[in-house]
Amino acid sequence: MAGKITFWEGNGATQNQVGNTLNGGANYNIDCKNGDHGFSNDEARSLRLEGIPGMTLIKVYDSPSASEGDDWAKIVIKGPIPGAVVVGSFNSSANLDGGNVVVTSYYKDGLDGKISKILIDYLE
Repeated sequence: MAGKITFWEGNGATQNQVGNTLNGGANYNIDCKNGDHGFSNDEARSLRLEGIPGMTLIKVYDSPSASEGDDWAKIVIKGPIPGAVVVGSFNSSANLDGGNVVVTSYYKDGLDGKISKILIDYLE
């Protein structure tokens, strides 16, 4: 089960997909300003996780250098996701899928639609 990770222009995984579909179970260091993996800078507002095989850490940043001094969010996937889970916004913290997906938002002035850097680490 490789799974897939998709980012979306609208909250709640709506509107247009932003960037290419990413494989679950893989590591990524995406610079949206440079167009890595088809991403545009300052577009993503939400993401959808489908069939993720195991523990994964996703971090999204307002800062292209992944500075934690500006807005950023951490999404921890604690175990396999056989179905689909939507992270509807990066601006607020949440426990999803019965606590299997934990979103922690470090809010300054808003992160939705301002994503410049995406880091994904598959931990298993």
